[in-house]
Amino acid sequence: MKTTVLSILLLLITFVSQAQSLKDFKKKNETNAKERTEMLDLLRNDIKNQLEQDVVFVVDHFKAFGNYAWMEGSVQRKDGKDLVFPDEAWDCCHVEALFKKVNGAWLLKANGAFSTDVWYVCLITTYPEINQSIFSETARSMQQNCSN
Repeated sequence: MKTTVLSILLLLITFVSQAQSLKDFKKKNETNAKERTEMLDLLRNDIKNQLEQDVVFVVDHFKAFGNYAWMEGSVQRKDGKDLVFPDEAWDCCHVEALFKKVNGAWLLKANGAFSTDVWYVCLITTYPEINQSIFSETARSMQQNCSN
């Protein structure tokens, strides 16, 4: 009986620790393919709605912890041509994005594709439950408490 209880307890601890571990989605693999693709498709569709161009990503940083994920990379057209912007207020070709898992599905909460400013400095204020380990060194160092 004690062995069974201990086995169940150990199994529960394993599940909880895995659910709250830092996950690296930079490279696609068998373990992360579904979630990684789900998130990048959300971002891809958002950019396509803005620019009316099919895009792919070069991922430089993509980590998740708990219900939040943070991605940084660059955007390229799927056909290899140069991206075309409606005006000059776009900074080609970087992208940053914040995702949140709600009821088992990832949602795109914010992104700064081609932004000309550092839009993400207040994320820890807006989303206080974010574990800052998901951010790159640069994004983490720029976080500010903006609750003034």
